[in-house]
Amino acid sequence: MSLTRKIFAGVGLLLLALAALAAWHLGPAFSPPDNIDVGIAIGEEVPVDQPLRNAAGEPATLAQIAGPNGSVLVLVRSADWCPFCKVQLANHAEIADELEKQGYTLASLSYDEPEKLAEFATDMELPYLMLSDTESVFIDAVGLRDPQYAEDHYAYGVPRASVLVLSPDGTVQAKLVSADYRQRPSNEYVLQMVESAAD
Repeated sequence: MSLTRKIFAGVGLLLLALAALAAWHLGPAFSPPDNIDVGIAIGEEVPVDQPLRNAAGEPATLAQIAGPNGSVLVLVRSADWCPFCKVQLANHAEIADELEKQGYTLASLSYDEPEKLAEFATDMELPYLMLSDTESVFIDAVGLRDPQYAEDHYAYGVPRASVLVLSPDGTVQAKLVSADYRQRPSNEYVLQMVESAAD
């Protein structure tokens, strides 16, 4: 085999390997999430008075932000470095008004610093609240810390990708905890969760 053919064959193999890696990494993102039963259970109450901060760095609690029927809380790994989270957060902006009409406040929660949340919210023009739990106190209280990261890892303290539909007093009415952080619920899925909570 000539040198030119060897180079082309090598480049072809490299491209094939990169395509396979991309398919492995991104493939699950195109599938509906598999719901796993971990963390707080339906019917239990989350700590609605747990101090959090909004994107402006001001104190906030779930009790303060709840709509007449409650809130839809989207727990994400990071609005700063997680591409799957960024796509999900941007997508859910499309249903913020619909949830408000149904009496629910849409909010996200992550371990990001408020400054990072403010930057993302401004860039994406998000019409809903982003909450910061930098010490992962709320995340731990609801049992949704992702256990795969060691204390010295930058992702230590992130939650599992989850959605909680909460009544005003914090009772979990519906929940999704994705088995794979790459799999996120569609807007239709979240709206169906709210419907099921109302039944």
